[in-house]
Amino acid sequence: MRVMVVVLPALGHLFPVVPLAWALRAAGHEVLVVTSDGAVDAAVRAGLPVVDAAPGVDIAATVFGQGQGTQEERARTLRERGRKIAEAGATTPDLVFERFARVSALMADETLRVARDWGPELVVYSRLQGAGLLVAAALGVPAVEHGFNFVAEPGFARRYLPHLAELFSRNGVPPREPRVQPVHVAPPELMIGGGEGWSARYVPYNAGGEVPGWLWEPAARPRVLVTLGTVVPKMAGLGGLAPLLAAAAETDAEFVLALGGQAEPGALGPLPANVRQVPWVPLHSVLTRCAAVVHHGGSGTTLTALAAGVPQLVLPHGADQYLNAGVVVSAGLGLSREPGEADQKVLAELLEDGPVRAAARAAARRVRELPAPAALVPRLEALAAAEG
Repeated sequence: MRVMVVVLPALGHLFPVVPLAWALRAAGHEVLVVTSDGAVDAAVRAGLPVVDAAPGVDIAATVFGQGQGTQEERARTLRERGRKIAEAGATTPDLVFERFARVSALMADETLRVARDWGPELVVYSRLQGAGLLVAAALGVPAVEHGFNFVAEPGFARRYLPHLAELFSRNGVPPREPRVQPVHVAPPELMIGGGEGWSARYVPYNAGGEVPGWLWEPAARPRVLVTLGTVVPKMAGLGGLAPLLAAAAETDAEFVLALGGQAEPGALGPLPANVRQVPWVPLHSVLTRCAAVVHHGGSGTTLTALAAGVPQLVLPHGADQYLNAGVVVSAGLGLSREPGEADQKVLAELLEDGPVRAAARAAARRVRELPAPAALVPRLEALAAAEG
């Protein structure tokens, strides 16, 4: 079976689908990833064949305004949009559809050309990647909408199609909804929206990286991982870390600052004695050696922390981060504060051995009970065969 995996050009959309792509490969199926921008190199590093559907296009700058305006303006815009997304809950706002339809349009023509040449029997696409819907509709093959967060919106593809009308029209494809099978990667009890779909275990993939030897050693005091992902440092900067680092200096814990190469050593000035900065590290491996995590609320980071069973302090900056923070808090899995408002008191609360820690461990057990990506492969085979 040939499976085309069409993903948005962002690590947060590529990484969640890598385990399923490899489950398909391990079962003997052909897999071809289609993406663009920085996700191309990331797919290569994941050992997957990949096509760049928009070579030479800086999608982050073209669509998301990365690098445009002052850092303060970008941070404010990011925050305002994030709050609107959280307020909308499981109903995707039009502003999100419009923005990602623009990304999809940049990739659509080349994606469809490659698909017509290669002939996939199944399309797996990251939620919000309209080029995947286009290919499935044009070729008459089933589509799998692969989730990346806690949203299960009923009729999502149907709501998205009107925003994709132009790219369907210019490629001569009637704007019809293909057969779409959603896949959710969080425990059903944490999903919001009530949309149907197959539940799958979130298997953390954070790319490879060297784990410093000292991280494997037992810590003399609680170890806390701090990360802001790959997007927030570029869009909003690292200024919000200053209050957190000041609070860390007053906390009896060891802090691991993992900024994924987004800040050179020394960029934040002298660090407290109990804070160590590391380069890109595989988040899931490091979290198994930590007592808690402080992060921005990105979906991948939130789900990785969920799988690791550690309490979370979420400092949301935008996108779906406020929504994810709400899930964490409402499920009793952690705490949330505005960036810049993390103090010693909230860090002490994060490290308590109480209900939050117990809930985090229980959630990790629940994640492990869900079907692994490999268990989805026979269902995907049947889905493609039924349409063939």
